[in-house]
Amino acid sequence: MKLFYRRHYSSFAPSDLRTSTPSKILQLCKSGSLSSALRLLNSLHSHEKTTLKPIIYAALLQACTKHHSLSIGLQIHAHAFKSGLETDHFIGNSLLAFYFKLGSDFSETRRVFDGLYVKDVVSWTSMISGYIRVGRPTNSVALFPEMLGFGVEPNGFTLSAVIKACSELGDLKMGRSFHGVVFRRGFCSDCVIISALMDFYGRSYEPGDARQLFDELLEPDDICWTSVISALTRNDVFDEALWFFYLMQRDYGLLVDEFTFATVLTALGNLGRLRQGKEMHAKVVVAGIRGDVVVESSLVDMYGKCGVVKESRRVFDRMAHTNSVSWCALLGGYCQKGDFDTVIELFREMEEVDLYSFGTVLRACTGLAAIRQGKEVHCRYLRKGDRRDVIVESALVDLYAKCGCIDFAYSIFVLMPARNLITWNSMICGFAQNGRGGEALRMFDEMVNEGIKPDYISFIGVLFACSHTGLVDQGRKHFTSMSVKYGIKPGIEHYNCMIDLLGRAGEIEEAENLVRNAELKEDSSLWVALLGACSTSTNSSVAERIAEKMMKLEPDYHLSYVLLGNVYKAVGRWSEAHKILRLMQDRGVKKITGKSWI
Repeated sequence: MKLFYRRHYSSFAPSDLRTSTPSKILQLCKSGSLSSALRLLNSLHSHEKTTLKPIIYAALLQACTKHHSLSIGLQIHAHAFKSGLETDHFIGNSLLAFYFKLGSDFSETRRVFDGLYVKDVVSWTSMISGYIRVGRPTNSVALFPEMLGFGVEPNGFTLSAVIKACSELGDLKMGRSFHGVVFRRGFCSDCVIISALMDFYGRSYEPGDARQLFDELLEPDDICWTSVISALTRNDVFDEALWFFYLMQRDYGLLVDEFTFATVLTALGNLGRLRQGKEMHAKVVVAGIRGDVVVESSLVDMYGKCGVVKESRRVFDRMAHTNSVSWCALLGGYCQKGDFDTVIELFREMEEVDLYSFGTVLRACTGLAAIRQGKEVHCRYLRKGDRRDVIVESALVDLYAKCGCIDFAYSIFVLMPARNLITWNSMICGFAQNGRGGEALRMFDEMVNEGIKPDYISFIGVLFACSHTGLVDQGRKHFTSMSVKYGIKPGIEHYNCMIDLLGRAGEIEEAENLVRNAELKEDSSLWVALLGACSTSTNSSVAERIAEKMMKLEPDYHLSYVLLGNVYKAVGRWSEAHKILRLMQDRGVKKITGKSWI
């Protein structure tokens, strides 16, 4: 024994005796000194290494994971395997975490998991969370009943992980089932799980359920407050989200973190509340959160949505670090302002472009009808080529359709692996606006047959197509089905399409009755459309009624007088036409000078 101590005394201080070596290795691993821990381990004889407790190797694996030391971790795994230590659950879970974070393929992690002798709740939870992180939430959900089959009881982290998987899948029914599991197993007061449930309901467009969960909590923590604020903001319940935020600070004095500030700034931006947005900016500065890329990106977004693009650009230029979200927020601000040229210039400056940026810049190209720049963006999207995106490709369909390249738009549409309602609407409206109403109606029927429910925009395209192809009966049918079958309340655009359709067919009185029975009958734009339809009709009595109504709604609107005068002239009632012109002069109504588009 003396020789052993003498030999070690030459290398280490007296406190580093053999009996303290394991604790010393543990301390070095915890402090992050992996190299020192390994030197100390290598100074031991091979038989001394075998007597070390498994927790030492588990700590070394955790240190390798933290320092991204793949090769050393693999060596420790090999040693643990040869020494028969792989059966220990501490080492097993540490190996799982190591392969998950540093392994090149998740299948390696799955092999380690399948080879574990002891799978406790930590092992199962790690795998469930791991599948979510690699974008395979279906596998996460499938593991849960398998875990129960092995008699392993879930903990709070397991349930919150599997609820997050339901959020990723967007499966409301399954998520409600796991809510029942939470209730039955007595986790209703666990803030971690309840926060996950609130996030799930927020992402599933059920903000009322998220709010109810929050109200049932006896002592919600700051994470629960943030979760309910986020759920409400995600579902456009912005006023209520702000009320919760001010209540959280004023009445409960809870700390606000970066995520809370970012969520509240999103709500303020969508409400267009610039003054409150500036107050929140001041709070961010006072809280010392300046420099956080998430918060500053939200500030860029808030100022852009409030129409103060200069302030948005000022915040962006001061950012120490920018990411794709920051750039997208800036692009979105300029796009909303209508400064499409700047959007395209900024896009060309971007080194890394994410898919959302492609969608924004394509919207700018569509606003400019800039087909050349749109093709440039299209080429860049194809070169990126990492994955197809339905939003970007829908924007491409919309761009080419609005620029008159309807066949090119259709060729992209046909090749899309997935289509959403926006894609179908872009194609329906594109065909309608390019004079191919029959194909627009065919696309609408195909969409409905595929089980996609049409929306407000879908019927604008359909009715526009009916109007420009003279399909009166089909137009009437679709206009009726919109409210009766699909529960969509007709808007100004739908009524205008119907007025145009009936006016072209000479059914002015039917168009007038349609407007008089509409909820929007006091909207002057409908009566203007009716009056315009009268210009091709010889029914002067209808034109008189419509013009009189229009003159009451907007006495200074010159076209009411001009169009009625033209109707009188068309039927040879020249004296009435002159009276209308004199009335127009007496009231001081001036005709606006016509301008050529050229």
